[in-house]
Amino acid sequence: MINTMDKAFIAAGCLGFGFAIASLVASTLNKKRYKEICLLYKEKFGELPPMVQIFDDVNTLYVNFTYSVKMQFIFKPLLWNRSSHFTKNDDKDFIRGLPKRLIGPFYLELYFAIISLAFFIIGGVLMYVIKHGGG
Repeated sequence: MINTMDKAFIAAGCLGFGFAIASLVASTLNKKRYKEICLLYKEKFGELPPMVQIFDDVNTLYVNFTYSVKMQFIFKPLLWNRSSHFTKNDDKDFIRGLPKRLIGPFYLELYFAIISLAFFIIGGVLMYVIKHGGG
């Protein structure tokens, strides 16, 4: 019989995977917006940050590191109101000032990923509690 702790663990795991999949779907849908932001960035600053240029055409579905590197120039200004480490430009106001239709979906992608991580952490804590006699 499955007890309450086991059910909570299963629920946390399922929710974690669900939000992870939602984040992956959002990142796939954001590719078009990413390209549009890149064009606007080039118009404003002349070129993309060097690390973004290097990883721009890499298939990020397989190489997670490249996705985080090339997206940092968008995410860091949105979340921490700071320019990316990979740029010499003071571009935080530019990124934050883009139309909501462009940057709003990136917030959604990040929120899905953060919620997914939270459920995985909860699942890990529950697994520890179940394994060590709490369930």
